[in-house]
Amino acid sequence: MFVVDKLLIVDVGNTSIKYTAFEGDVIQWQLRDYERLNKLHFFPDAIYFASVRSQEASLVLQQEMKKDYPDSKFILLESSAEACGVVCAYDEPWCLGIDRWLTVVASFHLYGGNVAIVDAGTAIKVDFVNQSAHHLGGYIVPGLVMMENALLSNTARIRLDSSVEVKDEGLPNSTARAISEGCHEMISGFLERVHANYPDFRWIMTGGDGQFLLDTLDIDAEYKPHLVAFGARLVGNEFLKSEL
Repeated sequence: MFVVDKLLIVDVGNTSIKYTAFEGDVIQWQLRDYERLNKLHFFPDAIYFASVRSQEASLVLQQEMKKDYPDSKFILLESSAEACGVVCAYDEPWCLGIDRWLTVVASFHLYGGNVAIVDAGTAIKVDFVNQSAHHLGGYIVPGLVMMENALLSNTARIRLDSSVEVKDEGLPNSTARAISEGCHEMISGFLERVHANYPDFRWIMTGGDGQFLLDTLDIDAEYKPHLVAFGARLVGNEFLKSEL
């Protein structure tokens, strides 16, 4: 029987790649640098690979990892109609981003349903799963950096001058503050409006901007930084068992 004790989760996002190592049920470390990963001499029993990038963009890293870790069982994770007892809301589940699917599966198993998950990264995703283990659907909006970059790239007359001295209180008194605080207000308003529509759900924040948003929003929520990795472990383990 194939046993996974040392496990590596590869979470390929739009702007960064996270490598999370499990030994047993415990996360040992997380890296974002493949060269550093190789220097650790960590040889996993299995690698679970989840990517939101195109198949072509993901294939290069997959091939490199298979070459560097030839003795590791390699599992490509994909969204599905059902996994670990959780049912996907999408009629075409393969159209749901694997990162969203993994946070939904993890949240149900960690918290038992009636959970709203906010994954704040390049994009901000909000998903819901009920007590019957049914994913209900959710929202996707631009993240903070994406929103700011879109504003700057599409408005030729907006210019940032980092040398201008600004105040930190009151209405924004510089272009830099007007953009950053304006985008933050838009995202805050969106999340607080959605929260008001689902007040009985337990709210969980994850992703690179998750803690920042949690600290500034008027929402009762919990920060769970490794939610994708926990979901990947659950889904990958189930897939392995189905092969045996």
